[in-house]
Amino acid sequence: MMEHVCEVFRSPIREMHITEESLIEWIIKFQPIIRHVCIRKDVILSVESLDRILKNLEVTESFRSDYHAYFQYKEPIPSRCITIYNSHWLTLTSILTGNNSIIFLYDSKLTPTDINTILKEWQMGFKLRNLEFMAIEVFTFLDIHRYSNEVLNSFPNSVENNGRPMTVKVHDDDIWTLPEGPPVHNIIRSDGMILSIFRHDDVIEGEKIRIFWELQVWNQQT
Repeated sequence: MMEHVCEVFRSPIREMHITEESLIEWIIKFQPIIRHVCIRKDVILSVESLDRILKNLEVTESFRSDYHAYFQYKEPIPSRCITIYNSHWLTLTSILTGNNSIIFLYDSKLTPTDINTILKEWQMGFKLRNLEFMAIEVFTFLDIHRYSNEVLNSFPNSVENNGRPMTVKVHDDDIWTLPEGPPVHNIIRSDGMILSIFRHDDVIEGEKIRIFWELQVWNQQT
């Protein structure tokens, strides 16, 4: 039925929500290039299934995943924007080897050392070259100041905040608004690009703390 509608109106599928595994094979055969894909819960059960999607379906704009995975994924996700809920399965290796511009990771299991590594790799300039914005949600029982110090360890903070854009284009008409207040830290790269770091934290229950990091890449001259 969907094939018939697309043929009649001569219009490609723009966005696909994959709610069952059979749709994976169908979209790969019918239209292997698509702008937006969302994979719902309990669809992907193995690394092999995810590999089949990412290696046979070109998602040009945004890839979103809501599912709970019980494996670790080390390959990059080749899409301009990725939004991953329950992102404990996405490894540091996958992030560092990717070419994503926009990254949202919710309920991440990245450690303070992992996030510090992301900052270092970005500053060195060999990885994360296309990064424009990254958000990382983590939960911890660690002291918030100790956690933050581990993340920002070894980075000087000497860049002014003048001229920083207040919005980031996520995809199409979706715009993300940045905090108005000053970042907790700024990191500068040798090419003049700046990474502004924002941190929001609140106590969820007992001593468990939710931390939401926002990393914005921008150029002071623009």
